[in-house]
Amino acid sequence: MENCLHTAILRKQNSRYKTRHTAHKPCDLCENVVFSPHNNAVRSQMAKASKSPLIPQAKEAEAAGQLLLAERILHTAAKITPKDPTAYAVLIRLYTRKMKKTDMAIALLPKLLKLAPKSALAHELAAECFCKKRMYVSAKEHADKAVKLGPKSPDGLYVAATVYFDLEEYDRATKCMEACLAIRPKHLPSRLLYAKSLRGAGDLQKAESICRSIFEEYPDSLPNYSIWHQACKITADDPIYLHIRDTVYPTLVEKKLPGRVVLLRILGKAENDLGNFETSFQHYAEAKALAGNTHDRTANKLFVNAVVSGVSRADFFGSAGSESQSPVLVVGMPRTGSTLLEQILSNHPQIGGIGESKYLREAASKAGVDFQDGSSLADTIRKITPDQAQELAAEYLQKSTNAQPGMLRIVDKNLHNFEILGLYAKLFPKARIINALRDPMDNCVSCYLAPLSNFHSYTQDLTSLGQYYSEFRRLMDHWKKVLPNPIMEVHYEDVVADTEGKAREVIDFLGLDWDPACLSFQENVNQARTISTWQVRQPIYKSSVKRWARYEQHLDPLKAELKHFYPDGF
Repeated sequence: MENCLHTAILRKQNSRYKTRHTAHKPCDLCENVVFSPHNNAVRSQMAKASKSPLIPQAKEAEAAGQLLLAERILHTAAKITPKDPTAYAVLIRLYTRKMKKTDMAIALLPKLLKLAPKSALAHELAAECFCKKRMYVSAKEHADKAVKLGPKSPDGLYVAATVYFDLEEYDRATKCMEACLAIRPKHLPSRLLYAKSLRGAGDLQKAESICRSIFEEYPDSLPNYSIWHQACKITADDPIYLHIRDTVYPTLVEKKLPGRVVLLRILGKAENDLGNFETSFQHYAEAKALAGNTHDRTANKLFVNAVVSGVSRADFFGSAGSESQSPVLVVGMPRTGSTLLEQILSNHPQIGGIGESKYLREAASKAGVDFQDGSSLADTIRKITPDQAQELAAEYLQKSTNAQPGMLRIVDKNLHNFEILGLYAKLFPKARIINALRDPMDNCVSCYLAPLSNFHSYTQDLTSLGQYYSEFRRLMDHWKKVLPNPIMEVHYEDVVADTEGKAREVIDFLGLDWDPACLSFQENVNQARTISTWQVRQPIYKSSVKRWARYEQHLDPLKAELKHFYPDGF
């Protein structure tokens, strides 16, 4: 059986692209690889300078698929010539890109960086390793150095752009990819990353244009479909949509190839854009069923139980964290209009937005919080010392202020910070919290239909989704009772019904004077950085209110979990 979707499709079509692919391994169009160098060889002044005959042998073994042999040869080379950084560089790349042993690669980085501290490749490999492990502070440090030392290295630019993209620094990612594509304009992974970065930066028209140009050359690229469908509103005569619907998906089903989940979600979004809501829901439901459910309902309930029973108002008496009121958290469930709210706020001249920042969760990790364990969070809240709280608060402030200098308020819209608000209160007992809310049924249906990441496993079935939403509300009710922080609930329906009125209320809550610039949010240079990017750039619309009714016949499991929010009926 052919395991490359594109080979199967192209053979079936007998197209002119057929010779690009082989039948026994995935092609470049299939592989959504995070790091994709221009060639497989480690290229740098280090490799050219190395005189070890073992390095070519290791590369030959790697090329032949003999990875363990290549590993042994490289270890031998490192022992024979311990001051030659090449063996370490090749071994790190082997561990990271071929053997999926990133921890072992990271263990070798200090040696490589000591031997070659001014090598662009050494810092590129370090950035790649740390990015794969989501150690973004270190990843960014080395990405910056890689670009500075090797501004014309396409691989270094690609790796740096990947780090910046993950950190939501889309402008920097875009600039790196423009420099990269000036060197290798036809490199497909670079073009894809460029389109993703443009989409993140809010330049949807250009992102869409690049996706369409890629489609002309590579009509069966799944990564390209994934970028394109989030950069535009799909029309009935869109050639990409028609090709997916009429050719790619039927071939995928016929050949029993992977990728059905991704395509079903794309088709679901397309049908929703076209107003075919019944077909759209069926596509999404089938995608959910195929993906499988990995959400642990019991674990989530136990987490909330532990926090509710383990954290009391007394735990915040005499808190000695930072007095700063600069941070503002926007928390809540996804799909609550939080992106729209952030755009309105960050258009105010004294408010900056840092998107879905990782800063608070990094602070929680440093404090010793186990994010899966509510008792761990409760213990940390009770035991954190004033010195620790002030140190973590200072780090958070430095990072957020560096991202948005000169602002009186800095909005952090990592919605799932609602889980760790107790720690936030220890660090910033006077800082404000905005709880973004939406009609429970609308909220949950929108989450169900959205292309959310695997982090949001609770969206895989309607029962889990309803239970998770109820636990979210229970936890927020508890935080409101025990935290010293000012908390304001902002309902999406109120924002769309009276945008100016609600915006004025929120600005007043933040302790600032009103500025009419808040109503020009479609022009906001602070990019919308979520799947809501397209919607937030449109004029305020009310079609998302009571949207769930379109799919009512499918929603009995959800209704059963949310009925306590509707005492007077749905």
